[in-house]
Formats: sequence, C-alpha cells, structure tokens
Amino acid sequence: MIRVGIPRSLAYFKYFPLWQTFFESLGAKVVFSLPTNPLIVEQGIKSVVDEACLPVKVYFGHVQYLKDKVDYIFVPRLVSVERKEFTCPKFLGIPDMLKASIPDLPNLIAPTIDLTKQDKYLWKKVWEVGRLFSSNPLKVSLAWQKGLSELSTYKQTWLEEEIPAQLNIYYKPTYSQSLKVVLLGHEYIIYDQYLSMYLIEKMAKLNIKVVTTEMLSPWIINKEAKSYPKRIFWEFSKNTLGSVFYYSKQEEIAGFILMSSFGCGPDSMTASIIQHYLKGVKDKPLLNLTIDEHTGEAGINTRLEAFYDLLMRRVG
Repeated sequence: MIRVGIPRSLAYFKYFPLWQTFFESLGAKVVFSLPTNPLIVEQGIKSVVDEACLPVKVYFGHVQYLKDKVDYIFVPRLVSVERKEFTCPKFLGIPDMLKASIPDLPNLIAPTIDLTKQDKYLWKKVWEVGRLFSSNPLKVSLAWQKGLSELSTYKQTWLEEEIPAQLNIYYKPTYSQSLKVVLLGHEYIIYDQYLSMYLIEKMAKLNIKVVTTEMLSPWIINKEAKSYPKRIFWEFSKNTLGSVFYYSKQEEIAGFILMSSFGCGPDSMTASIIQHYLKGVKDKPLLNLTIDEHTGEAGINTRLEAFYDLLMRRVG
C-alpha cells in the first residue's frame, strides 16, 4: 500500500478531511505527522533559513518527521483558493524550499492550486494527483467528491460554533461567565496546541466562550469585507477583517484576541487596521499576541489573565 504523508501544519487545519478522504478512497495509506512538539520545532528551525516565519519553520519540522516514513509527501503549492485572492507568498515556494533544504526527501506531490484560472483547471489538478494512484478517472472523481463531502461536514461544525473533535482541543467552558471573545489568527497557529500554547483551552478554563473566523460563513465575511475602502487580495487578511467588522457589531462580544507570528508581513498590516478600527470605531478591547520560537508561555498566561480581568471590569 502506498503511504502518503501529510504534515500536520499550515493548510492541514483547513483542508485535512478533504485530503485524507481523497487519498484513502484511492487506496493509499495516509500518515500524518505528530502534533507539533519541541523536537519538531527544533528540526524545522535547523532546516530552513532564519528569515522564515515560525509556522514555516514548524512545517519543515513536520516534513522532517515524515520523510523516512512514507513514499510520498503531499505539499500542495497554494497560490489562490478563492477568486481574485491569494495566499501568503511563502506558501507558493514551500515545495521548492523543501527540495533545496532537506536532503533525501521522498517524492513530493506538489500540485499548484490557483483558482484564478479557468473552471476546468481544478479538475486537471485533481486528476494530476489522482492518476498516481488510479488510472480510472471515474474513481478519482468519486474520491474527490467524497473528500469534498467530508470537508463540508467539517466546515459545518465550525458554523455551529463548535471546534471539530478531530483537532483534539479540550474546550468545555461552563459559560458561568457572560464573556464571549473573538479569537483571531491563522488556523495553523490558533488550532496548533503547541504554537498557541493551549490558548483555547486556557480561555475555556476562564469560562470564555471562544468564537473564530471559521465560525462565519464566507458570504458574511465577503459582505463585511466590502465595507473596507480598498479591495483586500490577501485571503487571510480579508477573512480576518471581515470577521472583525461583523463581530464588532455584536453586542455580546466582549473583546478580541489576535495571535500572529513575528515576521508575517500581511499580519502586521492587518493587526494595525484592526487596532485602529476597534479603538476608533467600536471601542472594543484587543489583546495582540505575537509569537516566535522564543516566546515563553508564562508571558502569554500573564497577558491573557490581565485581559480577562479587564473584560470582567468592563462588564461590571
């Protein structure tokens, strides 16, 4: 049985039900890397240039973990996943960076996903990957449709304001406190327990109801994002600002927490826009947490607890 490795990092948190179902439906064995841990982070830091942001360094560590355990590693080159919008530039170069930085890699499955292309483009990419496992286009198409169905179910869990169980995040607040806080950040930071330093679980222990960008429909996000005077072509920045504009209008929202990675260019601009908007328009408290490989958990705990005390004083 062909073994396909999928790094538990970056786009994993957004798309893994699709990828896992697709490959398994074609008869492959999917192997995920372990959840992020100190060894994976250390391996990643050693494998990539210093200028890379922490999530990219961590991704390299996950690839290092997988490289001797699988026949292929799936590392899609994500250019655009929505019309007229683009992902982070670092996503575009990851397959090339991996080949240049990590010796003795197995074969990479690295399709270029660019949905700014014509409608038939995506199917060509699906077939490009699927034919590695089956020469039957119908089987590949059915596997893809099954994967999309699993992804839809996964996304529906978010829309019900629940965190999918597959992420193994312990989140059971008692709601004895009437605090509802928006947690903003790339999914590969806030849902990675190690990188986020268990932030969601810490918020749950404070009985904070957590809501995130993923809990809003794309229709709401796109509608709200249009209120910004300039078109936002970075996908994550658009999604973040759209959710801020929407949630800031909800009276039950007590505040916002933004967790981002040091060295992320789009995030630095987005954070500034959010800060000025919430302070000048909605007067909603914002806790801005920036992390890198040197960030200590004690500092995060102290700032979170201080922010919680601030919110409690505001609600009386």
